[in-house]
Amino acid sequence: MPAIAFTADIWKSGARKYYISLTAHVFDDDFEVIPLVLSLRQLTGRHLAINVEAFINYELNEKFQIMPNQRAGITTDCGSEMVAATAHGLFGPRHSCIAHVWNNVVKNGLCLWEKPNPKK
Repeated sequence: MPAIAFTADIWKSGARKYYISLTAHVFDDDFEVIPLVLSLRQLTGRHLAINVEAFINYELNEKFQIMPNQRAGITTDCGSEMVAATAHGLFGPRHSCIAHVWNNVVKNGLCLWEKPNPKK
C-alpha cells in the first residue's frame, strides 16, 4: 500500500455551523494526485484539540484502518486546536498549509484582520 497524505480542516458555514473534513491524497499510476474525502461532519460542542484528535484517530484507525506506516503526513491550517491535535505525529508528520499561512501574512500585512467586537 502506498503512502497516503492527509488534510484536515475546520470551518464555519454561513449558517454559523462548524464542520470538520478529513481528506486522503494518493497518486495514480500517472502520478496525478487523487483527493478522496474520507469524512465530513458537523462539529457540535467545543472544538478542543482532544476532540479533533479523537475524530481523526477514529476515522484513520477504526473506520478506514489506515496503518501508521501508510501515513505520509497531515496538512492543516495554523489554528491552535488543529496544531495541538496533530503535532504529536500519530497521523504522520504535521505540515502547515502554505495557502493559509500566506493568507494570514497578506491579511496582517494589509491590516485586513477582523476588529474585535466589544459586544461579544
